[in-house]
Amino acid sequence: MTNSTGAHLQRGVIVEFDFAVLPGHRLLLDICCARLAKEGVKLDATLMARFMGGKSFSSGLNALCNKQQKTVDVPAVIAECNEQFAAALTAGLSAMPATFVDFVSALLAKGLKVVLVSRAESEAVRALFPATAEKLVVLHEAPNSFGFCSWDGWRRAARKNDLHERLCVAVAGSGFSVKGALTTGMGVMVKGNPLTEHQDVGGCDVRIAEYSAGLSDEVIHILRV
Repeated sequence: MTNSTGAHLQRGVIVEFDFAVLPGHRLLLDICCARLAKEGVKLDATLMARFMGGKSFSSGLNALCNKQQKTVDVPAVIAECNEQFAAALTAGLSAMPATFVDFVSALLAKGLKVVLVSRAESEAVRALFPATAEKLVVLHEAPNSFGFCSWDGWRRAARKNDLHERLCVAVAGSGFSVKGALTTGMGVMVKGNPLTEHQDVGGCDVRIAEYSAGLSDEVIHILRV
């Protein structure tokens, strides 16, 4: 690729909205704890990290239930938890920090496409941002992974929006998501939380303390625009 060709390709930022912006890990844990308690299965933050971290929802839940010698209709429980999780995310959109809007607006002003990946209702998420933000996309996704975005999830989000993953920066909410984004060749920023702070985020370009308009300059630096 020549420099002149590369200069005309669209750059993008793909955000793991539910976990890097909203408190999705806490919501998902609370929902799963309550549902599994009805089956006599114990789940807490420690057990979530041990059995669910980095796995698909089904494989993690099967491992947890086998350990506790419980027989559970895993597909049915997952479907119920996912439905409740999507509803809780939509109901809790007010938890999005106002500074995240500043960050997104600054990215858009620099000509970048911004893709927000979320299980929340797309129109409700889109309504949080200025209607004039033409290069802002909300991608409704319900991945099989538990609380993280795998490498194929990041790549799918890019290609569904006419972006090449190597010309994108991922905003991840966990070490497992960081690993997935790095595997695709994306630049990576991570915004952790107490439930993911134990995870390895080695290789990420930036650790986000707070969102701000100025953080967009870090994105430009990573993309080398």
